[in-house]
This record gives sequence, C-alpha cells and structure tokens, in this order.
Amino acid sequence: MSKRRKTRARGPAPSRENPPSRAGARRATAATPVDLPASAAAVCLAAVLVGSALVFDTASDSAFDAPKRLVTLFGTAAAAFAAFGFSGWTNPFAGERGSVWKGARLAALLAAAAAGLTLFAAAVSPRRALSLDAARALFLTLLLVPLGASRVLRSRGGLLLGAFAAAASVNAVVSFLQARGIYQPFPLVARGDREATGAFAGNVGYLALSLALAAVVALGVAVAARRTAVRAVAGAALLLCAGALLVNRNLTSFSALIVGSAVLLFGWYGRRAALPLAAAVLLVVVGVVAYRPMRERALGAIGSIRAGDWDQLVSYRTAPWAAAIQMARDRPLTGYGPGTFQAEFVAHRLEAEIASKRRLVNPLVTSTYSEAHCDYLQPFAEAGIPAGLLVLGSAALLGAALARRARNGAVADRAETVLLLALLAAGATAALTWFPFQRPITSVPLLLAAGRGWRLWRGSEEKA
Repeated sequence: MSKRRKTRARGPAPSRENPPSRAGARRATAATPVDLPASAAAVCLAAVLVGSALVFDTASDSAFDAPKRLVTLFGTAAAAFAAFGFSGWTNPFAGERGSVWKGARLAALLAAAAAGLTLFAAAVSPRRALSLDAARALFLTLLLVPLGASRVLRSRGGLLLGAFAAAASVNAVVSFLQARGIYQPFPLVARGDREATGAFAGNVGYLALSLALAAVVALGVAVAARRTAVRAVAGAALLLCAGALLVNRNLTSFSALIVGSAVLLFGWYGRRAALPLAAAVLLVVVGVVAYRPMRERALGAIGSIRAGDWDQLVSYRTAPWAAAIQMARDRPLTGYGPGTFQAEFVAHRLEAEIASKRRLVNPLVTSTYSEAHCDYLQPFAEAGIPAGLLVLGSAALLGAALARRARNGAVADRAETVLLLALLAAGATAALTWFPFQRPITSVPLLLAAGRGWRLWRGSEEKA
C-alpha cells in the first residue's frame, strides 16, 4: 500500500501517449517573468551596433565618425541605465577574503586601476581641457564592458549577434556596388577607386576590420549552429563579408580574419582543424589571385618585403609608432592624457626623427595621424607606462582564461567561449597595426565580447 500511495503522489510519468498539455506549457511560460530592463538594454545595444555601422550625415564636417560616436555614446548610456538602473548588479570583486588577487577578480582590478590612472592622466595633462573631454567619451564607451558581463548578453546575445551581422552585410553589399560603379550613396573625393568603397563606414579600413570581425562571427555560428537554416544564413554572411574584404584589399583585416578563423577552428575541432583551415587559406589565395586589384596589392607587399622596405609594407606607420614611443618617454608615468595623440604627433615625430637620424615621412596625401595605429602603444603614450601595463595585463589574463576554457570540452558553453576567444583574437591581431578599440564600428562588438568573456570566466570560478 505504501508503494502504491507514493506512485499516486508522483502522478503519471510523461510519455508519448500522455504528453503535457499545451495549456500547461503556456501557463509555465507565462509564469516566467519578463526581464524588461534587459530587453530594453538589448534593444539599445542593437541600435548601437547598427548605428555605429550605418549612420552617417553628409551635411556635417565629420560625415561618418561624429554621427557614429554620437549614436554609440547615447545608446550605450541608455543601455547602461536600463540594465543597471532598475535592478541590482553584482560586485566583480565579491568573494572570499584574499581571492581578489587571482583569476577574474584580478583582471577586473587591473582594468579598474588602469581606468583610474587614465582619469588621473587626463587631470594632469598639459592639454587638460582636450583630455578631459576625451576621457568623458572614453568612460562612456567603456560601459560596454560591464554591459557585456551583465545578464543582457546572456539572455539577448542572439539578437545582438544578428544586428552586428546584418549591419556588416548591408555594408558589404554597398561596398560591392560601389566597386562596380553601380551605386554611390554620397559623393566622395577619393585618391583611388579603393578609397571609394567604404560603404556607410566611410573609411575602407574601418569597413574592412568590421567585415573581418563579422566574418569570424559568421564562421562561428555556421560551425556551432544545430539548425540547417541558421547555418545557411551564417554561411551566406561569411561569403559576403569575405568577398567584400577582397574588394577593399586591406591586409590588416585579412590577417585578423585568418587568425580569428584559425583560433575558432582549432578551438572547436582541435587537431582536426588543420584540413579545413588549409582549405580556407587555399580559398583565400585563389580569391587573391583571381581578383586583379587584390593580386596587385599582394604583389606590392611581397615586393616591399624583398626590398626590405618595411616602412612601405606597413603603410608608413613607423612615424606614429615612433611618436607614441617618444611621448611615453617624455612623460612615462602619466602620458599626455587621453585624446592628445593627434595634437602631439608632429612634435614628437620630429623628436623621434632627430633621435633616430632618419626621416619618418608619409608620402601619401593622408600624411598626418590622429591615432598611433597600434592599440598596444597608444595607452602608453596617452596614459603612461603603468596604465599601459595594467591594460595589457588584464587583457592577457582574459585571453589566457578563455583559451583554457576552450580547451576543456566539458564546459556547457564551449561554443560561445570559442567564438568569443576567436573574435577577441581577431581584434588583438588588428590592433597591432590599426586601432579597432578606438572606432565605434569595431570597438562596440569587441568590448561587449570582452565583458561577456569575463562573465563566463567569473561564472566558472564561482562554480569551482
């Protein structure tokens, strides 16, 4: 009797003959509360991803960069207010006593210390007004990191991936049409046909970097998705973005795509990735050889290597690199303050020429620089050596943690971990000779990915 009563208390087991009713399923779904703040924040971030890629204003002096920054700053502030203003948040340093000096908490502590030193550098900058203004915009943009670590990406990550891929695909199509002379949405005064294919990004370099990041994302979705339709859409986006990279002929972006794809494939397949990666590289080579403008661009790079003309190979970036190093030498503790590189470039380039006894001149029309064209050098020049080391240390800890998680096939979110690692690896590669963390079209997805990666790392430590 006792066994029979226990069986009745449990009720009939669900089976194919007696499935749960639809009404019961609807009641269970209705009982789940809707997270309106997270949904509102996700909508704002989706608008930022689309706006930073597509918004422009030809009536303004800065037709592309200024409108995109405006959308990014206001959208990020609105998303942060929606996500954090109506609900509780988690202290990133919470935990047992002494544990703050290791793992994810240590990475957050290093990043917070770097932010504090950057603010101090702005306060003591010789160009204080300019630097404080740049610092305000910088700290608003950095809100993307805690937003990435919040519940917004955990619950609405698919929406944001779709928005990023869709915006990149629109730019890729427009770039194709521009290259063929079919459609030019705005009049441009360009030095060559390559400079006139920047679509709504405006600059071919910015566009190419965003396309490389979108191609890595599309590859990750195509590899990990279970539904055939999703794989097909991701594959189409991958081919579209990769094809547009050929049109724009940007070697830095190709390097970022190759590194990101290699990290993704090896992280997902392990040693078995050698064959598909070789096939992908072969496909890229075939595309380069078949497309004459890209073939000429590649042959020019090979010629520069043979001649030992490294300055021409890196598009005369040695001048801003030398200026950034000179700025760090002049003010090693605090730098010149965020946002001051453009104002200090010429003077410090001349100092670097005198010290090295060689000219560092760009013979192209664009002969000045507002960025160091290396995201590893600019923090040292603008915020000082301690802040630069803290930034690199925090980034290295995050990358190493994601790499360890990617090697562990037992984690439930392995596909997401591998994709985040590949995306950040592509951004880190591009940062060697460009500045993807300083332009909204590329910094938004990268900072969100960094925050989400930190959250996965922190979550694994909490479970351990």
